[in-house]
Amino acid sequence: MNPFTPSQQMIFDAFQSETYVSNRMDVQHTPLYDTVTIAANAAITSTSASFFSNVGPSSNKTFAATNLLRNNTLVAPEAFSIFGLRYRWVENVVPADLYSILSGFCLEFFLGSKYYQRAPLWYFQPGAGVFAFSTATATATTGTYLGNGTPTRESMHKLAVNIVIENQMNFSANLQGNSFTTAASGNGFASVLLLDGLYARGVQ
Repeated sequence: MNPFTPSQQMIFDAFQSETYVSNRMDVQHTPLYDTVTIAANAAITSTSASFFSNVGPSSNKTFAATNLLRNNTLVAPEAFSIFGLRYRWVENVVPADLYSILSGFCLEFFLGSKYYQRAPLWYFQPGAGVFAFSTATATATTGTYLGNGTPTRESMHKLAVNIVIENQMNFSANLQGNSFTTAASGNGFASVLLLDGLYARGVQ
């Protein structure tokens, strides 16, 4: 006889029975996320556009930018089961920069040294962000409302097979492509990578 309720069984299956231990882990549907900001007239490379590698108190990032406390690992005994990757760029990027970045970079997600996701940026729709229409004149003078898809949960990028970040496992993500320098007269390029899924943390 199955000792789990349907929701408990779903959580157990999501972590592939490796991490989740009944009564020892508190599991909630809450994300992991990090923001990378590239200034105007600065180069975008796989090193400068690296997610989860500059977090915690020393990064001077607020919780609006990241909720990780340790570079590239989770605090013990935490683990995370990823159901979707949501990649959003901040909408004030100037169109010329955005078009060059979209055509020149892909997003990679790694566990250890093995990549588990690698695809063009537009593939990882966030289902979030500003959604509006603007005239060409307004776009040129006040910034853009360019976004990656529509801001609904149904529009986010969902994984058919979840990815589990085990406790103390190294994970990372970055933009990969030829180096590109943002326009000196633009707003630079800021983007957020959000891992959507189940976050397992100690009960206490």
